Amino acid sequence: MERRAVMQILAAIGAGAAIPPGTWDALFSGVERTISGRSGIDVDDWAEIIWEHDFAYYTNPPGTVFQTIASDFAEVSTVLKRTSSATARSGLLRVSAQLAVLMGMELSDLGDQGASLRSWRLARRAADATGDRELRVWARGWEAEYGFWVGRPAPVVAKLTNDAIEIADGVPSRSLAEAHMVQAFLLASQGDKERTHAALGDLRRTFDALPDSVDSDHTSPLWSFRAWAQSWALGYPYALIGETREAVDATEQARTLCPPAFHGNVANLSLVHALTQTRDRDVDQGLQQAITTAQAWPISTIRSRIIGQMLDGLPEKGRALDAARELRALTAGPTGTGE
Repeated sequence: MERRAVMQILAAIGAGAAIPPGTWDALFSGVERTISGRSGIDVDDWAEIIWEHDFAYYTNPPGTVFQTIASDFAEVSTVLKRTSSATARSGLLRVSAQLAVLMGMELSDLGDQGASLRSWRLARRAADATGDRELRVWARGWEAEYGFWVGRPAPVVAKLTNDAIEIADGVPSRSLAEAHMVQAFLLASQGDKERTHAALGDLRRTFDALPDSVDSDHTSPLWSFRAWAQSWALGYPYALIGETREAVDATEQARTLCPPAFHGNVANLSLVHALTQTRDRDVDQGLQQAITTAQAWPISTIRSRIIGQMLDGLPEKGRALDAARELRALTAGPTGTGE
């Protein structure tokens, strides 16, 4: 079995193809059984694997880590089928929920919204099966955010955020902060200034009550909500509702604090700054900054939506500019999300 697995791996690498799910498991299973007395990876080991997936998601181009995540998800599914311990099953379901969220993100990156929706639903169900309140809020928070970026109907996104807030039951967490953030994004996109400010107030109060671990280098990026993320969460809706000075201040602070390795997030912040410029009558400079940003890092669903909002908000003369046409062309092809 191990020799066959090696041949499959070599053949896949030689052809530049994906390595079939379960192949690595077959190769390593004998040694793992000898080390631990059983096959498969321990739940604690999976926590480390997911941390690395999270970091890779933030630092690589959109859609590039899907194969690895999908392969690990297949392995967890296999282990779950042969696990009878309630404690172990709960731990593996927690792993499954997190991997399903990552797959939902990456499938959005790859433009497969149907498969992405299935991943999001599975993430919610797996999280609910664990009974872990924070995990349940976390899965819905991320689904709501990506639902917003890909343009799912506003009532669907609103229900996800409301469900997350209801499940959180007032307990501060990075996921509750995210739910309030998405509420602000949605309301700002609808031009509802008063309720946008109310959602941002809820976000600030939640952020101020978060434990220190949520703003730590040692916390997985998908489980943290750091100061730069809060500034981003403020800057984008401020830009949408036309509060220019607040948008610029928040965006600049976020750009100062955001880790340089988080290339996609840096690009998002640059586009929010460009959006603010176009809303503040500096159309030419805003469009040029957006073009430079779009050319420097792959277009994503997040970046595509921000650019779309920028173009839609231009005055009629601005839409006829060569720079506007060039920017529209840059976002016309298939996109992925990616942070």
